[in-house]
Amino acid sequence: MQIELKLDYTEFSKWLSKISDDMKGKTARSAISAGGFTLEKHIKLNIDKQGLRDTGRLINSVSVGDIKANASGYECYVGPRGVIYARIHEFGGTIVPKRAKMLHWVDKTTGKDVFAMRAVIPARPYMRPAIDENKKEIFDAMITQISKELMK
Repeated sequence: MQIELKLDYTEFSKWLSKISDDMKGKTARSAISAGGFTLEKHIKLNIDKQGLRDTGRLINSVSVGDIKANASGYECYVGPRGVIYARIHEFGGTIVPKRAKMLHWVDKTTGKDVFAMRAVIPARPYMRPAIDENKKEIFDAMITQISKELMK
């Protein structure tokens, strides 16, 4: 699942412009990593808040990816990997059968078979609120890391 979430890092860029060129890459990678791990923590907290921890697959799939250089600086992927239902929990949607006439699952509470033409899954966002509600903490983690690098 790939969801692009962008933070305005104008202030972050100003800090980086004060750092010598040989330190920029290392410092930027370190700062982005700190921000990524802060975001990862909040995504996992939101998964728990939304009650999406049934098997643990979703929460265990959330990770911070490799930091890569791009035209505007550096980036890293933060979010779930390899969990097919991650997107539908974030945005909600309707599931319909593709190769069968009906959907089938076993009800957790009764243990009985359930058959349906469709299943409507409500949106239970866990990624977007992690950014929206924690931008300052993410930014502060990045600035703290830049400060640590400059103090070395």
